[in-house]
Amino acid sequence: MMQTVVFTIVSNNYLQYARTLMRSLAAVHPGCRRFVCVADKISAEDPTASAAFQTVAAHNLPIPNFHDMAFRYDVMELNTAVKPFMFRWLLEDQGFDRAIYLDPDIFVYRPLTEVGALLDAGASGVLTPHIMRPLEDGGKPDDHDILQSGIYNLGFAAMTRQPEALAFLAWWGRRLQFQCYSDVRNNLFTDQRWCDFAPSFMPNLALLRHPGYNVAYWNLAHRKIEAGLDGAMTVNGEPLVFFHFSGLRFEEPKLVSRHQQRLGWADLGNAQTLFSNYRQAVMDNGWSESRKCPYAYDEVDGIRLSGPIRGLYRKRYPQHAPKESCLDSAFIVRMCNQRVDIPAARGRVVVTELMKHVHGSRPDLQAAFNLETREGVLAFARWFETIPCREYGLDPRFTRQGLIGSLHVEPLPDAARDPIPNEGRSLLYRLWRKARKRLLGLGVR
Repeated sequence: MMQTVVFTIVSNNYLQYARTLMRSLAAVHPGCRRFVCVADKISAEDPTASAAFQTVAAHNLPIPNFHDMAFRYDVMELNTAVKPFMFRWLLEDQGFDRAIYLDPDIFVYRPLTEVGALLDAGASGVLTPHIMRPLEDGGKPDDHDILQSGIYNLGFAAMTRQPEALAFLAWWGRRLQFQCYSDVRNNLFTDQRWCDFAPSFMPNLALLRHPGYNVAYWNLAHRKIEAGLDGAMTVNGEPLVFFHFSGLRFEEPKLVSRHQQRLGWADLGNAQTLFSNYRQAVMDNGWSESRKCPYAYDEVDGIRLSGPIRGLYRKRYPQHAPKESCLDSAFIVRMCNQRVDIPAARGRVVVTELMKHVHGSRPDLQAAFNLETREGVLAFARWFETIPCREYGLDPRFTRQGLIGSLHVEPLPDAARDPIPNEGRSLLYRLWRKARKRLLGLGVR
């Protein structure tokens, strides 16, 4: 008989969702092994885990340079980046024949019979499309939004120990090591966009089109939920298997999802009961306590890893981890406070790599502060001394001119850097180009 395991991935502030999911699974699949991968530091054994699931720490998985990933990614990105590695650990190291992933904000109402049937028929894996009909009613998300997020919703995925599935998981893991960003403008949405390749790379992949699977805000416009005489819910006449409660806000009990603008509470009909019961189940499983848990990888030695710091790190190390022995506070200060040579700033203020990165990532700052002028540089330096401490939670060592100027900063020889115009040219050529630029008042190409 094939051995099947079901798992989810959370950080400590989402443990209440994992408990709710695993207890719903235990009710319909009592003999199935269940795991919760914690992408965080486990401070104490979860007293609820022993009966409903086993816990494994993400940093104990065979992930090459896990600490680089924890530094590179925010909490959502890291939770998704771990997924193929957890699949491989369960299938290759633990010997399970089949592994099923479910997002923590899912509730299972019936056995996953249709998934088992597809795998029994020889499928190497199973995915569910976000939508199976166009969304053209003017609401959000629409077809284009779905295209940007990914054709398949990775809140559910099933994989087997077949060679093509293992090869796909290995490739997927390589991509997610350095390219699991939530960056829709650059065609990335964490782990999800990469799985658009799955049907091409896995000839035996099955697409599950059963309307009772992965029901969520993105497909509710096409799925009618009704209550049967026995109280059990059906979707388009088929049994409801699991509902994906993505984007809930517990402080807004009648919000369908913060990610959509199509459906209001009154539009849910019979599904209102599902939402109300689910909220209560999550509350009963420790929502008020778990949601306050700090994220272990949100700071290093007291320095908060805010968006600009992670963003600068990604820019400087886009496809590899640094050669530094550890990503400690000294490394962070050294990386952020690298000097940038801006002619208008010479002798007036220090402009650092972090300052330049923040300026370059925000069109509003570029419009307000022209770094090619003395006035623009001075005004930007004054802005940077005050606002980023509040807006990003940046340490004063990265914002205060007095502190930045007092620090001796060694260069980072193995980091990527912006190209230097005419680098490698002879001194005579560079002097000629500089004189020509001054005479003509033209930018050097």
